[in-house]
Amino acid sequence: MSEMRGGIDIDWRRLVDGTLAYEMPWPAADGDRFERIARGFAAHYQLDWRSPDAFGFSRGEGYTRFGRRDAFNYVDRGRVERLHAEAQPLDSEGGNVVLLPPGYRGLRFTLNMRVILIFYAVLLATVYLAFFPATPVIAWIAGFLAIYVLHILLVIASLRRKLAGWVARESWH
Repeated sequence: MSEMRGGIDIDWRRLVDGTLAYEMPWPAADGDRFERIARGFAAHYQLDWRSPDAFGFSRGEGYTRFGRRDAFNYVDRGRVERLHAEAQPLDSEGGNVVLLPPGYRGLRFTLNMRVILIFYAVLLATVYLAFFPATPVIAWIAGFLAIYVLHILLVIASLRRKLAGWVARESWH
């Protein structure tokens, strides 16, 4: 995994099969906030709790989709997991002492985007074969990669906006 701007740590090898897997720092992933995130996903996806710290989500019948121009609308399924921070022991003369249990260091997302990538590939191949067969193939491959990277950035930005809205308190009173 390598770190991207904004502290996001992307597993670039998983992108080959159409899966965006990344970690995002989110130390405030306590039970209440994580439950709000799960409810946000549950409004649009079918949830499958795998543990108290992880759930899977998948597209189901009768669930509302996000807006038409929302890049996250094209994520078919995935997994969200909150990551525990390492305990930081205090050194004392008698040994190690941990005052508080470790909190959380972030969230790990695994998002399946294969369907939209297949659509992009078929669209570019059709346009190439129908209208521009004399253009070098490497230019079309570069175009596909550019679209893929742009789509990844849009999905990450969309998810950040959704998370901010889902964990925000409705009232301070």
